[in-house]
Amino acid sequence: YLTAHTDSEGDSEEEKGCMKSLDAIVNSEEEEELFNLLQQVDNLHKGSEDDKKEGFRLLLEKGDKYENCVDFLWRLARSYGDLFEMTTDAEEKRKYFSNPRNFQSNRWEHLFAIMCGYMSQFESVQNKIRNGYLFKEHLDKAIELKPQDPFLYYLHGRWCYSVAQLSWIEKKVAAALFGTPPTSTVEEALQNFLKAEEMRPGYSKYNYVYLAKCYKDLGQKNNALKYCDSALSILSVTNE
Repeated sequence: YLTAHTDSEGDSEEEKGCMKSLDAIVNSEEEEELFNLLQQVDNLHKGSEDDKKEGFRLLLEKGDKYENCVDFLWRLARSYGDLFEMTTDAEEKRKYFSNPRNFQSNRWEHLFAIMCGYMSQFESVQNKIRNGYLFKEHLDKAIELKPQDPFLYYLHGRWCYSVAQLSWIEKKVAAALFGTPPTSTVEEALQNFLKAEEMRPGYSKYNYVYLAKCYKDLGQKNNALKYCDSALSILSVTNE
């Protein structure tokens, strides 16, 4: 159940709210230090791979101090995603998400879900399926908490599409482990991608890509070509 953290050009509603709140958190020396750190990390995030690595290092240095700060934690999760995307070695990728429960909280259900998705790329079929259930559980909670965030419907669409593509053996393993295998269809995936687009037109290049995939799978060639053209019209700003 692969998910995406950095393959969407738009920030989630939660991230936008955090960025807007920076000016409001400075009213003590400690908060000023945090404010300066977050601004520095945000600037490094926009830079080169070396800049992103430096931002990651700065965040790790302050992890213990700001472990309960929401503005800090989402940037740390974003930085883990940056390092994950830049790294080509599978073992090195794995270490960045070896303990996704570090990000489990009511406000950050979507981050925990994303961590499960990253980890599924390196797990056995059994653990991949187990992480898929965790991903869906926390994504459902995130949608309940933030029903107006299009990013969550994009992730839900990705889950539905992945489940619809499960192989026979994966379904058998899921049934053996959990009694009932996860079920979804390309049509359900399509509805989630369409909802994300309806909520914020032009939200993401990758939402268009998956809309095209769904329509192709459903035999609707004209619609598939339409969304391929839409995807091509958006400048990619990520490694993908």
